[in-house]
Amino acid sequence: MAASVILSRVIGFFREWVFTQTLGASAMTDVYLSSFVIPDFLNYLMAAGALSISLIPILSECLNHEDKNLTENVFRTVSTVMGILLISLIFLGEVFADTLGSWVAPGYNLEQKVLLSKLLRVVLPAQFFFYWGGLAMSVQQTHGKFIYSALSPILYNLGIILCGLIFYQTQGVMGFSIGVLVGSFFGHGVLQWWGLKRLGYSCLPKLDFSENVVKRFKKYLWVTFPIMLSFSLVVTDEWISKYFGSFLQAKAVSYLSYARTEMRIPIAIIGQAAGMASFPYLSRLWSEKKFSEYVDTLLGEILKLWALGPIAAAFVVFYATSLTHCIYGGGKLTVFDLNETASVLEIFGTGIFFWASQILLSRGFYAAQRTWLPSVLGTLLSALMVPVYFYLSNKYSYRGLAMAGTIGIFLYCWILWIMLRGHIAQVVPGYDYKTFYHFLLKWSGVIVVAAFVCFGLSKLGIYQGTRFSAFADLCLGALVVGGGTLWSLRTMTPKDFF
Repeated sequence: MAASVILSRVIGFFREWVFTQTLGASAMTDVYLSSFVIPDFLNYLMAAGALSISLIPILSECLNHEDKNLTENVFRTVSTVMGILLISLIFLGEVFADTLGSWVAPGYNLEQKVLLSKLLRVVLPAQFFFYWGGLAMSVQQTHGKFIYSALSPILYNLGIILCGLIFYQTQGVMGFSIGVLVGSFFGHGVLQWWGLKRLGYSCLPKLDFSENVVKRFKKYLWVTFPIMLSFSLVVTDEWISKYFGSFLQAKAVSYLSYARTEMRIPIAIIGQAAGMASFPYLSRLWSEKKFSEYVDTLLGEILKLWALGPIAAAFVVFYATSLTHCIYGGGKLTVFDLNETASVLEIFGTGIFFWASQILLSRGFYAAQRTWLPSVLGTLLSALMVPVYFYLSNKYSYRGLAMAGTIGIFLYCWILWIMLRGHIAQVVPGYDYKTFYHFLLKWSGVIVVAAFVCFGLSKLGIYQGTRFSAFADLCLGALVVGGGTLWSLRTMTPKDFF
């Protein structure tokens, strides 16, 4: 999974590079980026992002009883019922696209709002494939099969790149929106159909109202609803930023989006891969009532994030300019655009460890099918943070929006950790945290040294305002800091820690 995420991110950043080379940063680029708010909201409302979180534990219970027919019937019933609901919502979105666009970005002018509604109508149908593909990947991951889940984002990104290159000269940003639809069809639709077929599952719609299926479908709804109806900062940060960004100067949304995309490199490699790969195992341990192993595994994964996350954050903060120029330079972004994006990345970078950690912390609850408490608290925090976004955006423009998101994710992680401690105390009373905190404290020294090394290397003057010098600067920093981190891990961590 980690290898596939790295490859996916490489292709994803090639997609961003193509986008900046062809379109750059402009008012129309801001519109394209804003066109994803409603589709993302719909995707989240239908819990496409949470399908694996809520469905894998239920499917794991079925497989623990060696009942593959029940597993298939649960999958087909869930996908049929929820699919009908999703198609209805997509239809309503197509009809009311103009109104929805005005809600998303009220600060845009008339030309921008017209384009926004057009892009919205193209992107919305892709949510069906994301939804169904998410269900299909849950089934495959329950069986311990990750290959098609890993390939899915790669095909998706390739679809955006190819369609963008083919259509941008005649269609502008619309070409990339077409790519979203094409990429989702092949990456989340066709590919996942093939993955299910290899497992012997049928993909045809089915409504099974037998007692065993209905029981598990109700359980699925009970676990999923709090995730569907909650809006933690993990989801709302980008929506809120785009909303307030529409009132700022042109390119504000673009700077935020480009910097956020860069920030997601280490988050995806460190946090997302760890969360996706460990979640089915955590769910299985919980369903088998192996609570001590469940806690050991969860805390072990958190320590791995602590070993890599803060060092990655330091690297991104001190190499923000070189990283931004290396990825986005040489295209339609001006030197001013690159520097402004880098300044936003410096702020985002300070929160990398917390953005990565929340993936794993939340899965500690979801594996135990306890979704209500973290969901409710996450929603309350989002509501409380809105005035902070408003104040900081007025005071510091788009940098203020980046500050608000970083502050919010820190608070969210702190709340999740406190709640997780209480959760662990319930299932394993008197759990000994000595080894856990010992490594946290010991590794803090390595983090401080790595930060000073990053700072010193970034001041050597290797970067001279060109993409080649930016690449050389990054290579030296990655070689020294990465090598030092690996050496420290081999000498300071317990045996078999990684």
